[in-house]
Amino acid sequence: MKNKNNGAKPIYKPYLKGNVISGTAAKRGLSVLGMEVLFAFMFVLIATMATGGAHWITVSVNVLLVLGAAFAMYNAGAGKGEGDVGFAEIAQARLDSGKNVPDSEKDRCYNALKGFFSAAVGALPVFAIALLFSLIAHRQLVSMGVLPSWVAAYEQHEDIGAALAWYSEVSPVTLEDILRIIMRVFVFPFVNIAGADNYDAMYLVDRLSPLLVLIMPFFYGLGYLRGPHLRAMVHGNIRQNRRRHNRKERRAREKRALEMKQKKELV
Repeated sequence: MKNKNNGAKPIYKPYLKGNVISGTAAKRGLSVLGMEVLFAFMFVLIATMATGGAHWITVSVNVLLVLGAAFAMYNAGAGKGEGDVGFAEIAQARLDSGKNVPDSEKDRCYNALKGFFSAAVGALPVFAIALLFSLIAHRQLVSMGVLPSWVAAYEQHEDIGAALAWYSEVSPVTLEDILRIIMRVFVFPFVNIAGADNYDAMYLVDRLSPLLVLIMPFFYGLGYLRGPHLRAMVHGNIRQNRRRHNRKERRAREKRALEMKQKKELV
């Protein structure tokens, strides 16, 4: 049995290739950064509720969070890519008609690398913090905890007092501690997947944080590459709808002609 494909076929039209580095692409980097920050807080709120149960449930929830955020970034990039291709088609038509296209309009035209440039601009602040943190991060050690109250009486003894005093020392807050808090927010799903009690895994997450914070922006640039295809599908759907309308009109005319012929035969 032969299957008929009634779906619209993409129609690619020529478009003017735009500039990669532009003010328009740089401004979009702010929206990429905003989405990163929004996802970070969503990770903390939602992923925190998934902790405390079975580890496989925690891992599943956090993997879904990462996939959902990546999909949202992908769609955002795809939408911008489609819009830029549409503008680039108009610019190409103007160029073909002999009109001048200024650089300001070329900045709005599609270029395959523009999405990754916007993603790089948006990811730069978080990436810089993550890179600095990864260079100074150390493996965290288990805290010695708090001594019981009955031990306080032995702190006055010269032979063991100095050793017990070590437990009462409070470590000062360092730059590494501050950066760790910031980075744990942005890579919170990976923290839950690794397990906060697994110090070796957590140290690996800390060292890989510059790569982990680039995952979401990368999907923005990847989605932007879908712009030409999405725009071509718009043209394909328009042509398909026009053909359907024309077929409907033709059938209506044929029906009216047949009805008129039958009336004449009856007369």
